[in-house]
Amino acid sequence: MSLFAGMRWDLWELAGLFGEGLFFARMIAQWTASEKVGKPVIPIVYWHLSLVGAVILVAYAFHIGSFAVLIPQAVGLVFYVRGLQLERRSRRREARRAALGLDDPGHVWPSLSVVVPVHNEERILAAALASLVAQRYPGGDVEIIVALNGCADASRAEAGRFPVRIVEDSRAGMSFGKNIGGRAAGGELLVFVDADTRLPPDALRLIAEAAADGERRIGTVAGRPERGGPVVKACFAIANLLTRFRKAHAPGGVLFMNRAVFEVVGGFDESLPQGTSTDCVWRALSAGADYAFIDSFRAETSIRRFEKTGIIRQMLDWRRNHRALKSRRRGEVEGKGYENIR
Repeated sequence: MSLFAGMRWDLWELAGLFGEGLFFARMIAQWTASEKVGKPVIPIVYWHLSLVGAVILVAYAFHIGSFAVLIPQAVGLVFYVRGLQLERRSRRREARRAALGLDDPGHVWPSLSVVVPVHNEERILAAALASLVAQRYPGGDVEIIVALNGCADASRAEAGRFPVRIVEDSRAGMSFGKNIGGRAAGGELLVFVDADTRLPPDALRLIAEAAADGERRIGTVAGRPERGGPVVKACFAIANLLTRFRKAHAPGGVLFMNRAVFEVVGGFDESLPQGTSTDCVWRALSAGADYAFIDSFRAETSIRRFEKTGIIRQMLDWRRNHRALKSRRRGEVEGKGYENIR
């Protein structure tokens, strides 16, 4: 017993032992859950035990003044909170899927129209259309509408290589293309996809699922850059975070809405050369629409604006536009000229 003679035995030591006990218990919980299903799984109780155990050990580390205990537990708290958040989000999604019968063979999927506004996009249009043609949508055929606006290149010929419907407007601008496409669309659910954006094969199904429980739904999806270093990726991460909390929209170049929403808001504001998606979302929410943000996949989009304008300048320009629109200083945005960066 002389080995333990110099050790303290007080309430703080018991608290530390209890925290370590919780960490041991989480391994037992994970092992038990994995044995039941015959493969490695992480039950939700694992995250609860990790979180409570880490909090206790952080307090214990402060009391004894040990960085060796404090730092790993404090850092671990971030991961445990995130893990618990993801687990709860996954469970809510599964419960929603079950309630809506999304996995039932007889589930009725909405008719779907995809609108791709195009202004002189002959070089990149094929990649976007190829990703749309390859979609696995359980609702049947997807109507793809290429809305040419002010095109003076071979975009029409490029679009003609795919099974799409082409509509045209002589005016150049994002809103013109989106509106003529939206008005020509016959689907119950409208999905607007920028010409420099590519979607994974299950994207349209996931979008339809997000809009399945409401007649007035508008939303967007998380985006990622087609290329770029840490700064570009960080900018997209910030944009995705802001979009989650409705501060900005369409970081991945995708906006979807029920036809009823499109008709109520009157489509996109054609007086705005920039910020059209953000403005449309805010007007739809003011009209009573529900908002959805999808982060179960990322829409891959180009960074040509960053390359042309500069990363920081472009981010600040977008932020100023959004603030001006939200503060009803629309003149600051309406006065800017339309420029499609190619």
